[in-house]
Amino acid sequence: MHEKCFPVVEVFGKEEKSKVTNNILRKLPKWFGIEESIVEYVNDVQDTIFLMACDSEKQIGFISIKINNKYTAEIFVMGVLKEYHNKGIGKKLIIEGEKILSERNYIYLMVKTLGESHPDINYKKTRAFYSKVGFYPLEEITEIWGKANPCLLLVKNI
Repeated sequence: MHEKCFPVVEVFGKEEKSKVTNNILRKLPKWFGIEESIVEYVNDVQDTIFLMACDSEKQIGFISIKINNKYTAEIFVMGVLKEYHNKGIGKKLIIEGEKILSERNYIYLMVKTLGESHPDINYKKTRAFYSKVGFYPLEEITEIWGKANPCLLLVKNI
């Protein structure tokens, strides 16, 4: 069976970035269930590199990448609608983001996610996804999100 192609486009409009982020994150409560965090993401994606995946006219996923320094960029937030998981969309978003970063001479791409010491099954799947697309764990720390939400730093060479 032929796999469906989901186009990925770069979004430049600040309001559109916020709207896409809000629409998708609110449909992913198992990953994004804290209202203050959603509002922060919606506001802060405006000044990031932003790519969106679509199924016809439906927005189904996005990746927001912020620049940390002249060598390193970071996946600020990423979401793919649950019904589209395991279809290669997240991987495609990361690959397209890496192409943009490579053209701009960045060396590393990093991401923060819930650490391995936390039992959340959804984030276990998230960590498996990042591993599958080439990220390696650097360190789990509690100074960013607190002891109840250990933060795992992952990185890959672009």
